[in-house]
Formats: sequence, structure tokens, C-alpha cells
Amino acid sequence: MLSTPSTMPCHRSTTLVFCAMLLLLCQLLPTNAVAKSYAIVLASAPGKNLDWEAKKSRLLKGHTLYVEKTVVKGAPWERLCLGFFSSRKQAVSLQKKLQKIYPGAWIQKASKKNRTRVITAATVTKPTTKSKRKVKAKAKRKDKVTKQKPVPIKNTSSLSQKQLDSLMLRAKSDFKNKKYTSAIRYLTALTAAGSHKYSREALELQGLARHRKGQSAHAVNTYEHYLKLYPDGEGSERVRQRLAGLLTATRGPRKKIRMSSMDKRKSRFTTAGSLSQFYRVNRASTNNAGTVTNLSQLITFLDVTTVNRSAIFDQRFQITADHTYDFISVREDNRLRLIETYYELNHRRTGTSGKLGRQTLRIGGILKRFDGLSAGYQITPDMRINLLGGYPVEIDRTSINNDKTFYGLTFETGTFLEHWDMNLFYFEQRVGSLRDFSSTGTEIRYHDRTKSLFGMIDYDMFYKEIHIAQLNANIQLAHGRSVYLNTFIRKSPLLATSNALVGRQEKSISELKKVLNAEQIYQLARDRTADNQTITIGGSQPVTQRFQVAADLTFTRIGDTRASGGVAATPGTGTEYFLNTQLVGNSLLMKNDSNVLGLRYYDTRPTNTISLIANSRFPIVRNWRINPRLQLDFRNFKDGRSQTKLRMLFKTDYRFRNKARFNFEIGYDRTSDSSNAQALGNNNLFLTLGYRWNF
Repeated sequence: MLSTPSTMPCHRSTTLVFCAMLLLLCQLLPTNAVAKSYAIVLASAPGKNLDWEAKKSRLLKGHTLYVEKTVVKGAPWERLCLGFFSSRKQAVSLQKKLQKIYPGAWIQKASKKNRTRVITAATVTKPTTKSKRKVKAKAKRKDKVTKQKPVPIKNTSSLSQKQLDSLMLRAKSDFKNKKYTSAIRYLTALTAAGSHKYSREALELQGLARHRKGQSAHAVNTYEHYLKLYPDGEGSERVRQRLAGLLTATRGPRKKIRMSSMDKRKSRFTTAGSLSQFYRVNRASTNNAGTVTNLSQLITFLDVTTVNRSAIFDQRFQITADHTYDFISVREDNRLRLIETYYELNHRRTGTSGKLGRQTLRIGGILKRFDGLSAGYQITPDMRINLLGGYPVEIDRTSINNDKTFYGLTFETGTFLEHWDMNLFYFEQRVGSLRDFSSTGTEIRYHDRTKSLFGMIDYDMFYKEIHIAQLNANIQLAHGRSVYLNTFIRKSPLLATSNALVGRQEKSISELKKVLNAEQIYQLARDRTADNQTITIGGSQPVTQRFQVAADLTFTRIGDTRASGGVAATPGTGTEYFLNTQLVGNSLLMKNDSNVLGLRYYDTRPTNTISLIANSRFPIVRNWRINPRLQLDFRNFKDGRSQTKLRMLFKTDYRFRNKARFNFEIGYDRTSDSSNAQALGNNNLFLTLGYRWNF
């Protein structure tokens, strides 16, 4: 500590010398080393040594046309580029003009590393009067010959027909397999390639792919652009219907919301969401105590999204909340929960974004929801980095949790090697002045026509323990058969310093620090955390055209915890077994009905249970379904008691114009217990009534 002041002048002098060297280096660099550092990418296509032909335009005159190579998803691609520009502003100015002939043109930093060859820029000269006459005479002769034949679409694309066929084949294949991200990439290359025989189909499919991917705003823009180019003819009416459905679904009754001071063509607000309410009641009766109402609640759920789109930015206002009103304990159990409440700003061209408020994190294992700020930057079309920080949220809390803070980052990759994508994450959380956990890990996915895989590992660098290790695999075999494997290994609860409070009288880590030191608290956290392992193996096999059988076997185990700090030990469960078998039949009593007969066997530490299940779902009409269900349980406790439980359930739901859904459920339980030659019984009648309205 004594040497710190004496080293400060040294650091300052070193910094000044370093800055001076940088300034001198910038002065010594030749001008052309930093100039002409930007280029415009006009088109791109998969392959090597492609035969590029630039469109004729005077906008290309005075610039260099060249081809560069790159790699997309492990496959070689080429880009047709126009250079060079000393500033991005200069490139943007020409890019806007070029987008009339190259709609997908975008800007990048020029690089000599990947440049393969230079193409001479095309120029346009005004035709002479004599040449004009020749053109007109030639056109007249052509009209006479082709008058009775339909005029084919003229191919003015910068891509060869082979390239166009390849792009369209890949786009349709990925669209069919629901790989909308890669399909959109191929379709964008097609729509940016000029006029060709796939132009119309590719633009419509691009809008549909964005719609299916949930990018409603982008889909609206694509459909509107389609109708400007192709107002009549095949597909136009279909696109109009999709566009009308999108605008109705997203705007609803609030479609008139606008900022009056803004140009409607440049900025608009759209609001969409849902409101649902469900009333639940449960009446229980026993042999001796009579009937009592033990549950009477009204649950309200609200989800509202407002989006403002302009030429430069997208803004999003989100609120998702629920409220439970308890008619029995009015003062104690009424609560409002804010699930998500945030404001998000996105820069459309660069993909840079920021989000402030209560938000959900969908990457990583231990941290799921927080109050704070996240900022993202799109490094490439397939790579994105996000920085975030704030306060972790317990879902039952409305107020901000000031006791804990965290920061972290996530790194997302798009699809690579055709079928893979991966995310990396790191989170550091503190509770008071102590470290709560230090989590790092990765998620990886694989998907093709017959196989899917998801794997995740979350490792704590502070406690040097694995929080979560997860693997899910699904394989579709021949003749409709399938097998799957799910493994889930985790800490229970997830390892964190906050676990030291389990079983203690203290309510916070600050209180606990008054009686224990940091190392003792960390050890208490380890002692309160158990290991949990679950493995499920299953599969299904069609028997006939209408019947199939399915079965799965699950093994699960929760370890014990140690006694320490005045808290007693908890014994482990040992290995528990769950066996499920099903016979599924479709279209047996009516068209498109579904019927399931199930047999379950559970062997757990306290009981052995056998369950018989019959479950059916009948589509009475297109918008109305009913679902009767019957279940009979035989349960034998390890202490000698036995129990029989019969549950009868009837559900129905009705959809009204895709705007509202009404649900009704009524059920009855009858339970009989026998203990020491004494028979006990109780009955439960429960009911749920509710609706969901989409606006």
C-alpha cells in the first residue's frame, strides 16, 4: 500500500509517452492507409468463382467493382462489392441511390484479405438517335413475333440461373423444416439479386418466413413492399389477406394510436396484447368436519406490447403482470406481480439495442429474471454480444431487491455448420458484501429433419461446483418411431451464498455476518445445498394407422444435506422410479378426436402408487372442444396406510373469431384412506371458469 503513491507519476508519464507515440504514428501513416476504408456490398451468393455480371448504371461509374470471398454457416459464399469510400457517410449517400437497383445493398469495411478479383465498373452511355431507331424497329419486329405468347420475366439478376436455383432450393428446404432464420437469409439474397423468375415468389415467402418467426413488423413491411411491386396477379390477394390479418392482430382496437407530430409514413405505433381472468373455487368435505370452501380466487393476467417503428429506430414498451384476489383471506393474499415491465430501443440498421426495466433472461441456467439494464451489439448477422446488470428478481416480489446485485454478459451465435447454434454466458452476483455465485457456461443446440439436441452446462467458478448440467436428445426413426433421452443434474436449491439463511432465524446475510465470518457463511451455503439427478428414457411406436404406444422411465434422486450451524440434516430420497405407458388412438369416435389410455407406476420413498388414466379430446365443431378425463390412483404408504383416489374431470373451451377463448372446467375428487382399521374419506369439488381476450 505504501508504494502506490510513488508509482502514480510513473503511470502518468508512461501514459503521456504512449499517447504521444500514437499521435506520431498517425502522422507518419500514409494517407491511403486510412482512406478508402469502406465498400458497399451489392449482392451475395453461395459458391466459389461465380460468374458475376453487374447491372448497368451510371451510379457505378468512377468506382471499383470487385468480388470477395467469405464463409456463411461453414459454406463458401462470394460478395459483389463496390469501393472505395473514405468515410461511411460517403458510402451511405451512394447506398441509398443504389438500393433502387440493389435493394439489399449494405455497407462494410473494405478488406484486402478476402478480395479475389476486380471487375471493371460498368458505365452507361446515352444511345444516339440512330441507335434509338434501331431499337424501336427491333422492338416492333419482336412484338409481331411474340404477340400471341406471354412475355417471360426478364432476368436482370446479378446471379446466374444456377445460383438462383440453388438459393431458392435451400430457402424452401429451410422454410419447410421451420429454420426460418436461414431461410430468410437465402430469401434476402434472392430479393436483392434483381429481377428474375423467383423474384415474386421469394418476396412472398420472405414475408411469410418473418411472420412465422414472430417478426410481425418486418412481415408487414415485406407484404406492403410486395403489393407495391405486384398489386395484381397470382399471390397478390393472398398477401393482402395475410397483411390484413397481421394488422388486425397487432393493432386491434388501438390501431388509431399515432404521434400526431410525426409523419405517418416514417413512424407508427402499434399495440397488441391479451387479457385473461380465471375464477377458481374448491369445496372440500370430510366424514366428520362437513363442507368448507378452502379456495376462492380470481386470477387476472395482463400482457401488453406497444411498438413504435420508424426508419431508424424500433421502440418497444412491454408490461406483463398478474394479480390474485383471494375472497377468503382478502387482506393477506391479494398480490400484484410484475413479471416483465421494460422499455427497449433498437437501431434497425446496426442491430444495437438497449433494454431497461424488469426483464426475462432466456440464456443461462441460474439467473432468469432481473431489474436492470441490458445492452446488445450485433457484431455480424450471426453473432451478438449482450451486457447486462442490475438486481435479480424473486417472482413474488413487486419491489426491487436491493440486497443482491449482479452483472454479466451473453454471446449468441447464429446457425453454423448448417445445424448448430451456441450461446455463451457469464454472471457474477453479490449479496451484501459477499459473493453470491459466479456462473459461467454454454448452451448448444442441434437440429435437422430427424434429430434434435439441447445441451447446457452452468459452472460456478467461486464454489467450483456445477450448478446445472442438462442434455435433451430426440431422434425420429423410420416408420414413425421415436426415442428420446433427458438428463438433468443440478444443485437443489441452486448453489448460492444466500442458501446459508435456510433454517436460520436471521433474515439477511447482513444479520448473519454479525454472528459468523465469511468462510463460515460460505460453508453453511454448501451444507444447505443438495445434489439432484434426473434421467428419463422414452419412445413411441405406431401400431396401426390410428394407434400408437408410448412409454418412458424416469429415475430421480435428491441427496442429503449436512447438519451445521444449528440446522438439522435432511435425509436424501434415494433413487425413485416413475414408469409411464400410454396407448393413443386418433379419430376413433369422431374425426380428429384424440384418446389416451395410460398406466403409471411410481416407487418413491414414502409411497408406491399405481394410476389408471383415460383421457379424451373431442372437436365438436371447429372452434369448440370438450375434454373428459378419468383417473384412479391406488397408493400404499411405507408406514402401512393405503389410499384410493378417484378423480373425474371435464374441460371445455370455445374460440371466438381467434380473438377470445372461453374455458370451463369442473372436477370431483373422492379419496378413501384406511389406517388402523379406521376408514377416513374426503371429497373435493373444484371449478374453474375464465376467458382470454387477444387484442
